[in-house]
Amino acid sequence: MSTDIQTLKSLDLFADLNFGELEKIASLMHMMKVTEGEVLTRKGEPARTFFIVLSGNFMLSFKKDRSFTLHNKGNIIGWSTVVTPFQYRGTAIALTDGLVLSMPGQEFLRLIQSDSTLGDKIMRKINKIVSERMPYTTGTWKD
Repeated sequence: MSTDIQTLKSLDLFADLNFGELEKIASLMHMMKVTEGEVLTRKGEPARTFFIVLSGNFMLSFKKDRSFTLHNKGNIIGWSTVVTPFQYRGTAIALTDGLVLSMPGQEFLRLIQSDSTLGDKIMRKINKIVSERMPYTTGTWKD
């Protein structure tokens, strides 16, 4: 199932993009049903797929028993597809049935690298998400 422009435009990650940029992304994204217990990513494995949550609940677990849940439309999983060393930093498991958008990581990276304006817009948002999550993934948060 391909992705429509309105769905993408409703997501914070893509809210600032113009119609042409959204068309490029829509051509690479596919809607995917996820079932409870399904593993989307495994820590340490090559990051091959980028996901955006549309519905459902997901747990991301990291080393030393650290984890958190994602349950909001627009949450992303698999940002490691566009950040070196291109390996998943955590394991993502569906806690409920849900719906995600998926995109092959190599295609996402190629798109970002081939269009500097588009790439800059997307990477600014991803970098913000990464910086917000880093304390949880590394255990360096401050109480």
